[in-house]
Amino acid sequence: MYSVEHQLQELQLIRCSLLRGEVFSFVLPSEDMITWTSLLDVLDSGVDGEIELPTKGTSLCSATFSVKVAGLPVWFEVQVPEGPIERSDVLVRGENISRYQQERWQSIVSESIAEVRDSEFPIYELLSLHLLPRLHEYNDDKHPSTSAGLAPSEIHSHRPEIFHALLTSHHLISATKRKLIKGWSSELHVTGFAKVGYPGLIYAEGEKENVEEFVKNMKAMNWLALRVRFVEQVAASAQTANTGDEWVEVQKISEELELMRKKGRKLCITNHGIGNSST
Repeated sequence: MYSVEHQLQELQLIRCSLLRGEVFSFVLPSEDMITWTSLLDVLDSGVDGEIELPTKGTSLCSATFSVKVAGLPVWFEVQVPEGPIERSDVLVRGENISRYQQERWQSIVSESIAEVRDSEFPIYELLSLHLLPRLHEYNDDKHPSTSAGLAPSEIHSHRPEIFHALLTSHHLISATKRKLIKGWSSELHVTGFAKVGYPGLIYAEGEKENVEEFVKNMKAMNWLALRVRFVEQVAASAQTANTGDEWVEVQKISEELELMRKKGRKLCITNHGIGNSST
């Protein structure tokens, strides 16, 4: 049987792994939703000490939530299991979808569950490694994207393009990995931070080519559930003075939120479901 603490850790991993356009929401009565949300916010805040669980005699219902991709008619409703994951823990929901589509997605869920059954965090891996990528493929098939060209002012500008990137992983513990990351940040003149532990977060900023090379190096290493949340240009109005070739390691999500707040970019983190925007 999984403890409430284990279930909360899995829910935190799920929320932290969501990409832009992916939406997490509890599917619970209001009082139960407030309880689970409060417990998760405490965990996200990084405050030391044990999480205060409901008192004895007070029942805590199973955590049930949905994960959707904006604009898609198919989504998943999940009950966090207290033991081994079962097919009944993950339901396919939809809006105006055919019976064929419903059965197809149910089959995908069943096949994917078989691949994560032995995982420590099966729901997290099921969503981040299997179901959500399949939803994005489904979206790309229906709405192929087109690339817009750069504005003439951007094309002819000689000012270096400043980019930043955010990556998340199941964890960042390895001393070897951390040493390599720090070395690459120095070589490529990339600043930023790494949040070690569970989950792992890496934020990097620098010139476009350097950030892209840094991300390429990250992806070349062996990770559990590495996700590139974004690699994008920093708006000119949001660019800050370079504080030197500094690479920082932090232990808590609250610490990395504070670093981003000082840059005026806290929303770059919280908009991806990492941490609490009110802290």
